[in-house]
Amino acid sequence: MYTIVRRLAFSDTTFLWEVQAPDVARAARPGHFVMLRLHEGGERIPLTVADFDPGQGTVTMVIQALGKTTREMAKGYREGDCFADFVGPLGRPQEIARVGHVVLVGGGLGVAPVYPQLRAFREAGNRVTAIVGFRSKGLVFWEERFQAHCDELLVCTDDGSYGRPGLVTEALRELIERDRPDLVVAIGPLPMMRACAETTRPFGIETRVSLNTIMVDGTGMCGSCRVTVDGEVKFACVEGPDFDGHKVDFAELMARQRRFGPQESQASEHWAHRCHLEQQLFDEQRRNYKKIAQLAPHQVPMPERNAAERAGNFEEVNLGYTLDMALAEAERCIQCGRPKCIAGCPVQVDIPRFMRHLLVRDLEGAAAVIREANAFPSICGRVCPQEAQCEAHCIIGSKVEPVAIGRLERFVGDHVPPVPINPTQRDTRLGKVAICGSGPAGLAAAADLTKYGCDVTIFEALHVVGGVLRYGIPAFRLPRETIDREVQQLLDQGVKIETNKVIGKTFTVPQLLDEKGFDAVFLGVGAGAPRLLGIPGESAATVYSANEFLARINLMGGNQFPGVDTPVRCGRSIVVVGAGNTAMDCLRVAKRLGAPKVVCVYRRSEAEAPARVEELRHAREEGIEFLFLHTPIAVRVDSDGDVCGMTVERMELGEPDGRGRRQPVPTGERFDIECDTVISALGTRANPLVTESTPDLALDQQGYIVADDGASSATQATNLPGVFAGGDIVTGGATVILAMGAGRRAAKSIAAYLGLGKKWPVTADDVAAFTQPADHLQ
Repeated sequence: MYTIVRRLAFSDTTFLWEVQAPDVARAARPGHFVMLRLHEGGERIPLTVADFDPGQGTVTMVIQALGKTTREMAKGYREGDCFADFVGPLGRPQEIARVGHVVLVGGGLGVAPVYPQLRAFREAGNRVTAIVGFRSKGLVFWEERFQAHCDELLVCTDDGSYGRPGLVTEALRELIERDRPDLVVAIGPLPMMRACAETTRPFGIETRVSLNTIMVDGTGMCGSCRVTVDGEVKFACVEGPDFDGHKVDFAELMARQRRFGPQESQASEHWAHRCHLEQQLFDEQRRNYKKIAQLAPHQVPMPERNAAERAGNFEEVNLGYTLDMALAEAERCIQCGRPKCIAGCPVQVDIPRFMRHLLVRDLEGAAAVIREANAFPSICGRVCPQEAQCEAHCIIGSKVEPVAIGRLERFVGDHVPPVPINPTQRDTRLGKVAICGSGPAGLAAAADLTKYGCDVTIFEALHVVGGVLRYGIPAFRLPRETIDREVQQLLDQGVKIETNKVIGKTFTVPQLLDEKGFDAVFLGVGAGAPRLLGIPGESAATVYSANEFLARINLMGGNQFPGVDTPVRCGRSIVVVGAGNTAMDCLRVAKRLGAPKVVCVYRRSEAEAPARVEELRHAREEGIEFLFLHTPIAVRVDSDGDVCGMTVERMELGEPDGRGRRQPVPTGERFDIECDTVISALGTRANPLVTESTPDLALDQQGYIVADDGASSATQATNLPGVFAGGDIVTGGATVILAMGAGRRAAKSIAAYLGLGKKWPVTADDVAAFTQPADHLQ
């Protein structure tokens, strides 16, 4: 990174940067240029060196804000700021010799780079005249600096508001007629340099021009800067930038300079729009800055892999937004004055603030806002049911489709890596915390506990990290590398993870608190025991629980058998019972295993199906068949004990149940359907491994842990001192983001408990009053 040690504005559009670059300053000579790039994704632009100080190690440039990058330099960077790349010095320096009378002509961007050449020619013993041109008096700069090294200085203004009125070429012609120079050096816009060359041509005066044309690398690699000089192709970046102006094919060069005109105009428009938004949303703090009638009524569609292609592989289905798509969708957020979307987010992401940063193309800022509340945006952006949470609360949703918050969260998470964190050793920490389970609740708790200054160890029963994220969700919905990337940031922050440790067997909770020396324990072990069908024939060999079927594929790679050791026996006609997201995963995995016929059997209608609408659509597009309002009565088994079909009963909907869904009522109409494999995707129940080995731990009638859960102020505390719990082991099967919310609440409660000297019970008031220790990780 390179630092701007001095910034000086000459006008609204013209400014100076003095950059700390000792190596460049040491090697710089008059006539050299540099290549500058502001940030990742920025363009490399050539800028002529206006001055250099080897002693101070600085290089000076004077820039005019014309295109997108220079406008960004003018508005977005201040003294003390850093930028990515500064390469040079490049090109050949100006040939400085004692030739007699030298006239240096600078116009527009060329005025500043005239200065080091003017100084060098004067020091070489020449008589020096400078002609510098500006549009108006308000744009004039460095007049005294030029005067100090000139025998004569002519300042021209196009509008006549200062100095000599008119163009620099007019002043040059008058000077030639009264005091013929021996050499003319012209630096500035191509039309100006061309006009200077044509002015001197009739007089036979040697004229050099400086051609900083369009470049990509500046080292001679790309050839973008080629220019025809005296019939030969030259590369300005290595054979220039100075050439004989009478031999340059200016017509060809100016045509090449225009080739990216439309793209440059588009970039400038985008930048102007960004600046306007930044002014409205950040400087003026405007809300409701646009009307709903101005919005596109529909969300920007998510690019998807072709259905026929994706049904045959495990590549991710949703391909993610491009930058243009993300910005277009973000433009649908009106920044309402009283946003409700935050209330719909279980982890309380400040959605309007992250949207503001995204709107002004500040992806790093948007990511920082999200990660204040959610350490795993790439995961949540893919698997959370935003349409039933934050998006359901979106203000514009009453008139048009809500903002696609989840898709934008995914975009930001995918495109902005977490800021690297190097854990520091501290003399004191809040304490040691054991997290049991590396699923969403445990990972979220670990992320926050490290920020609070706790020494965190996660214990995972399986050989990989991620819990249900890993074994329960297929790669075509949640790529493994996404999980790995999100988990790695915890490791980078100092979280320790021990796999193959079964809490309740390898260690018990009492052992963690006693023998292992942990000060607190969080139980985020999930509710992994499957619910079975409870009908005749379900013990047949090819009747799977969803957990087994998905684990064989997602965890053990059974789809690659016999290349891997774990087999999956999957027939040609498969029935999946249930219509939640897990059922959709089973259906779509079965299709990818090559089953010609895959059928979903569900006892309610499609309107009551708990699966996300997108998952239902994807399944149907991939060739899944649906048998709604039917329930399984029995699995039919042949004489060899293999599944040969299923008996189902048609249902109709009656009165709503306790959750508001209409109850399915049997009609008595039964029939058989053919199948050779059945998968039960009816949800999960509490796994007793941890609870049975933890004496006196309070459980409810279904075997779930009783904890202070269910409200934003919940502490997640159990009845045992120092033991907290959250996620599916408390609520039963729920969503990833709800489990993460419980993990975050537990983390703050644990920090408060430890900060108060293990005060028990820790209360909601204690947690609310807790402040993060001053020595937490940054």
